[in-house]
Amino acid sequence: NEEQGEEKSTSTKKKKSKIPGKSKSKSKKDKDDDETAKVPKEIRFDLEKTKAQLALEKDDKEKAIEYLEASLKHARFKDDVARVHFILGQLYADQGDKQKAQEHFTEVIKGRAKFEMVFNARLKRAFLGTGEKVKKDLNKMLKDPKNSEFKDQIYYAMAEIEFNEGNDQAAINNLHKSAFYSTNNTRQKGMAYERLGDYRFEQRNYVKAQKYYDSCARVITDAYPNADGVRGKAQSLAKLVVAVETANREDSLQRIAMMDESTREKFIKDEIKRVKKAEEERKRREQERLRELQENQNLSADVGNGSKWYWNNPKVVREGTEEFRRLWGQRENEDNWRRSNKLEVNINLDSNDVVDGEEPVEPEDTLTVDHLMTFIPLTDSMMQASNTRLMKALFDAGRIYNDQLKEPDMARKQFEVALGKGIMTDPHDLLSAYQLYDMAKGRDAVKAENYKQYILVNYPSSDYANYLRDPDYFIKKKERDALAVQEYVKVLERYERALYYPVLTKANKVIDEEPDNIYRAKYMLLKAMCLGKTESDKKKLLPVLEMLVEEYPGTEEADRGQEMIDIINNGYSQNVNYEENAGIYVFDERAPMRIIVFLPKGVSSQAGISRVSSFNNEYFGLEGLSLDTKLFGKDQQGLVMIKEFEDEIKATNYITAFKNTKKHLLNLNEAKIFMISKENMATLFKRMSLQEYEDFYKEYY
Repeated sequence: NEEQGEEKSTSTKKKKSKIPGKSKSKSKKDKDDDETAKVPKEIRFDLEKTKAQLALEKDDKEKAIEYLEASLKHARFKDDVARVHFILGQLYADQGDKQKAQEHFTEVIKGRAKFEMVFNARLKRAFLGTGEKVKKDLNKMLKDPKNSEFKDQIYYAMAEIEFNEGNDQAAINNLHKSAFYSTNNTRQKGMAYERLGDYRFEQRNYVKAQKYYDSCARVITDAYPNADGVRGKAQSLAKLVVAVETANREDSLQRIAMMDESTREKFIKDEIKRVKKAEEERKRREQERLRELQENQNLSADVGNGSKWYWNNPKVVREGTEEFRRLWGQRENEDNWRRSNKLEVNINLDSNDVVDGEEPVEPEDTLTVDHLMTFIPLTDSMMQASNTRLMKALFDAGRIYNDQLKEPDMARKQFEVALGKGIMTDPHDLLSAYQLYDMAKGRDAVKAENYKQYILVNYPSSDYANYLRDPDYFIKKKERDALAVQEYVKVLERYERALYYPVLTKANKVIDEEPDNIYRAKYMLLKAMCLGKTESDKKKLLPVLEMLVEEYPGTEEADRGQEMIDIINNGYSQNVNYEENAGIYVFDERAPMRIIVFLPKGVSSQAGISRVSSFNNEYFGLEGLSLDTKLFGKDQQGLVMIKEFEDEIKATNYITAFKNTKKHLLNLNEAKIFMISKENMATLFKRMSLQEYEDFYKEYY
C-alpha cells in the first residue's frame, strides 16, 4: 500500500509538472505546441483564419500568408478552401510572387467554386500571365454564354496581357471593347477609360489623354477609386485641349481664306462630301454596335433556358433566386429590368413619325457652302479676330506645356509658331518672344541673345525691354508706382479744394512727360474735369477726352470720357453740374477699405460666397480676409463683402486680380465690384441708391 501510495503521489507530481507554465525545463516552442494541442480540431480553421485577419489589419502580409496556408490543412468545406486559395492568390500577387499567385488561382478554378469566384480567379490569373495559353483561356471565356455580361472585364484583362507583351495597339482595341460592353458596370467602364487616358498621357499625347479622362469622369461615381484624381486630370488638361483645338481651327480657317475663290469653293465642297460620308459610316457603325449590344444582352438573359435539370430542381431554383436578389436586389416583374435606361433598339424606326398635333420640323442643313463660308475670315476684321484667337491659343498652350506639364520642347514649339506669325500688333507676340528668351537663357546663349534683340528692337518701350536693360527695373517701377499713388492723392485733394490751375499744371506734366505713369489715364480725366470747371466753352474738353478714349480703350476712365464727349456733342447746357451728388460720400485715402461684389441674377449668396472664398484662398490666402453677405435695394440683390484692406492700393490690387481671373469666380469676374470705406458703406445702405455711389466712385477711384 505504501508503494502504491508512493506511485500515486509520484504520478500526481508528474501530472502537475505537465501543466503549462509550471515546468521550468520546457522550451517556449514546447509550451506553444501544448497550447495548440488544446484547440479543438473543429475550430482550427477559424482560428488560423482569424489570426490571418489580425495580421492583415497590422499590414503583415507575410504572417497572413503563413496563417492562411496553415488554415488549408483544416478546411472542411470546398467553399472555404476556394475562398482561402483566392485570398492567397491576391496576397502572393501583391507580394510580387506571380507563380504562387497563379497556383492558388488555379486551385480555385479546379475546385469548382461558385461561378463568380471562378470567373474572377480566371481574370486574376490572366492579369499575372503571358503567353498564348492564358489568351486562349480568356477567348474561351468570351465565347461562353454564361460570361456574356462579363465581357467588359474579360477584354480589360486581355488588354493588360497585350500591354505586358508590348502589343499596345491590340491592348487599346481591347480597352475600347471593354468600355463598349460596360453597359451596366460604370466602374469597369471608368477603369477602361482611365487606362486609355494613362496610356496617352505616358505617350505625351495630352489632348487625347484629356478626352479619355473626361469620359471617365463623366461615368464614375464618388465611390470610384481615385475619382478625385481622374477628375483633376480631366480639368487641368481641359484648358490645353481648348487652346490646341482653337489654334488648329483658326490656322485651318486662315489657310482656307488664303485660297483663291474657285479653289476655296471646291475645297469646301470636297470637305462636305467627306463629312457626310464619315457621318454615314458613323451611323452604320453605331447601328452595328447597338445590334451587337442587343444580342449580347439577349444572350445573357437567355442563359440557362436550355438546361432542363435546373428548372426541375426546386433547391437549385431557390438558391438561384436568393443569389439573384443578393446581386440585383428586389426587381419588378417587367421586361428589360437589367438595362439601366430600359433602351430598346428598333432598327426600323420611321423617321417621319411626328407627335399628334405637331407639324414636322425640317432640320436646318448646316453643311452647305454658303453656311460654312460664314466661318472663314475673308474680311480684315474677321482675320484680325482670328489672329487674336490664334495667338492667344498658341501662347496659352505653350504656358500649359511649360508650367504645368514640364514639357519645354512642346512649349517652345508653340511659342515659336506664335512668333513666326509675325503679328506684332498682338500682345502675345511680345509675350512669346520673352518666354523663348527665358527658356533659352542659360541653355543656348546665341538664341537667348537673338530673342533679347528681337524684344529690344521691336518693343523698345515695353516693360520687358526695360527689364532686359535693367534687371532692377520692376523693383524701381514698384517704387515709382507707389510715389505716383501718393502724388495722385495730393492732386485729388487740391481738386477737392477747387485749386484747379495747380491740378491742370500737374496733369499736363504727367500727360506729356510720364508715359509710364500708372495714373496717366486718370490725369487725363482729371484735366478734362478741371477744364469743365474753368472753361465756359465745354468743347475745349474734347481734345483731352478724345486722347483718353483713343489711348486707353476699354478702361473705366475711357468709358467716363466717352460719356462726357457724348454729353458735350449732344448739346447739354454748359451749366450742367457733373457733381450733383458731391458731399453725400466722403473721400478719405487713409481709410481702410472693404470691397463689395454685386451678384448677378442666377447666382445665389451661398454660391457667390463659395466662389469668392475659393478665389481668396488661392490668391490672397495670407491677407486674412473675411467674407459676409448682404441684401441690397428693393429687389433684395445679393452682394458679397470682402474686408478689410489697409488702404486704397491694396483694394485696387484685389479688384484688378478679381476682374482678370475666371478660375473659381466663373462669371463673377464680370460683376459690379467697388471698394468702399466703412462710413460710406453705412451711407450707401441708408440711401439705397447704387447710382449715387457709382458716380462718386467713378470720380474718385
